[in-house]
Amino acid sequence: MPRRFTVLLALLLLALLAACAAAPTGPTAPTGPTGPTGPTEPQPPSTSTTPAPQQSYWPGQDALMSAAEKAESVATAHWPRAYAGVSLDVPGDTLLVHRVPTPGFEDAIRSVTPGVKLRFVDALHSARTLDAWIARVRADVAYWQSRGVTVHGSSVEIGTCVALEVAEPQRDKARLTASYPGIPLCIRQGWPAELLTGR
Repeated sequence: MPRRFTVLLALLLLALLAACAAAPTGPTAPTGPTGPTGPTEPQPPSTSTTPAPQQSYWPGQDALMSAAEKAESVATAHWPRAYAGVSLDVPGDTLLVHRVPTPGFEDAIRSVTPGVKLRFVDALHSARTLDAWIARVRADVAYWQSRGVTVHGSSVEIGTCVALEVAEPQRDKARLTASYPGIPLCIRQGWPAELLTGR
């Protein structure tokens, strides 16, 4: 039985019991609907509801995300050469902080994330360095397109490389890598983006 109907039946029963308790028990007490104490009209159930507080799918996820924001804020402001990024191990209730090993960095992060389980992950390059590299590569996309190299997408692999998704990775990998000495590239298979349209 749906919950709203169960509540309605319960209210009707309570109303009837209240009416019976209020009626006089003497032999002359009116019992019909014309008496001064006729049946009490039941009140409909309230339709107002209080929204339940939002809860993450994983317990503790909100706390991890809050800690990640604090760690990133401090790291980017004071440790740009060390900080590479953050990621979440939600099932493990752990915040992963990627960094180029640097004395003092871990203590600084722990100081702003009390009570949060942390794991520090070695990185080869900082986020600032990788961001500068990917900006340079993205600026050349039109150049590569004009030379038959189709770049479908690009992203930063935390602490590791600039990832390029191209149409012909086996053919173009050597050419692209040679064009950016000193920039670690991860060349991968890519596909054109497909637009989702409603029908």
